[in-house]
Amino acid sequence: MRDVIGLAYKSYNRAKPFIEGKADREIRHPEWTRRILDYFECPDHARNIMVTGSKGKGSHAILLAAILQRAGLRVGLFTGPHLVDFMERFRVDGTPIPETDFARLMHQVSEVSETLPVPGGQYIGPVGLLAVVAALWFREQSTDVNVYECGRGALHDDVNQVVHEVAVVAPIFLEHARELGPTLADVAREKAGVVTDATKFVVSHKQTGEVLTEFHTACLRHGARFEIVEAEGLQTPRVHLPDPVSRTVDIELPSGVPYLSVNAEVAAAGATAVFDIWPELARRIPTLIDLRQLQLPGRMQVVRDRPLTVVDGTIHRDSARFIAAWLEEWRAGHAHGRVGLVFGLPVDKDVTGVLEVLCPWASFAIVAQAKNPHLHFDAGVASAARTLLEDVEECTDMGDAVRAADRRLGEGDLLLVLGTQSFVGDALLYFAAPTQSLWRVSQPGGVVR
Repeated sequence: MRDVIGLAYKSYNRAKPFIEGKADREIRHPEWTRRILDYFECPDHARNIMVTGSKGKGSHAILLAAILQRAGLRVGLFTGPHLVDFMERFRVDGTPIPETDFARLMHQVSEVSETLPVPGGQYIGPVGLLAVVAALWFREQSTDVNVYECGRGALHDDVNQVVHEVAVVAPIFLEHARELGPTLADVAREKAGVVTDATKFVVSHKQTGEVLTEFHTACLRHGARFEIVEAEGLQTPRVHLPDPVSRTVDIELPSGVPYLSVNAEVAAAGATAVFDIWPELARRIPTLIDLRQLQLPGRMQVVRDRPLTVVDGTIHRDSARFIAAWLEEWRAGHAHGRVGLVFGLPVDKDVTGVLEVLCPWASFAIVAQAKNPHLHFDAGVASAARTLLEDVEECTDMGDAVRAADRRLGEGDLLLVLGTQSFVGDALLYFAAPTQSLWRVSQPGGVVR
């Protein structure tokens, strides 16, 4: 499978010496992905939703796909990056693509990509080739609707070549400044590229003024309806169904995931948009959408009971505040329990924000690195942590970090393993946590109890 997966990166690897350090607008050419989709007779001409944003894209995509599945639909889901198994990127009704299907389709897509006259210095984005695989597999699986997660941008992102009539926008902040642009307006302009001529409905979290300006402009230009969701953190979000059904459906959420209700409100608004555009899909919806058995891998996922060990992709101040709010509830029932933190934060994340919010809750912090060689870690994280905590230790990898934490913790204590997606993947692999299905069938694993 390593060789098969490598086919997605052949074009990129050839161009890599010519493109490093440059902005996406200079080096990315998503039109090559469009050429491949056209060659396969447009498998993306289906009911598709695109999800973009800076933080929470994956959870929004999973929640939306789960709502639609529990509403009686057959749902394709394309996300990235994977946490443990590459096949996690492609799912139908929460179950990953079989390796045999992935290999067959990846070979077909690679053969076509190798025939294209891509000039030297240009490349076909790996994520674009994988999106084509997803579109082909979803067509074979006769899905009713598909949810795609964009890469870091949208305007110059290959996944965005998939035709989509609905877009869902997670919170946007300044990130990937080298690739997307040095200002928030630059980043917002790239993300607003999710609005295309085919897009009819855009659902968004509340955003800052600069971001809203870019999205209002894009929606006006393309004639798309734009809805901002003032999420209140409702534990029971609702999907509103169009005529002739004309009713609302409550959603039951898993417990214990601090930010889930906010993201679920936006996902529910995305589902409402889906049924508004394709009302024929609303005929099978039950009176209650039950997501209590949904698990979001790497998002407040319990990987061990004693001591309670929870893994989450916390990379900036806002997501850390959700963790702090959850910690306050946990502390109410565990007055004498100690809290340990294991951080895996590369230098391009909001290290200061995460540490300032969470270190006051902790007895100690362990600073470690992800195995991903493309991420840059330095001593600044540990130095910053030492200004907030007395007990700070540096470790090279996940195993050393967990063992160092376990020496300090007892059965009634809590360990939080927090960091970038690659670090989360390392944690899930180390603890052999379940990531295959999005639906919980047994413990351990799943959401925080």
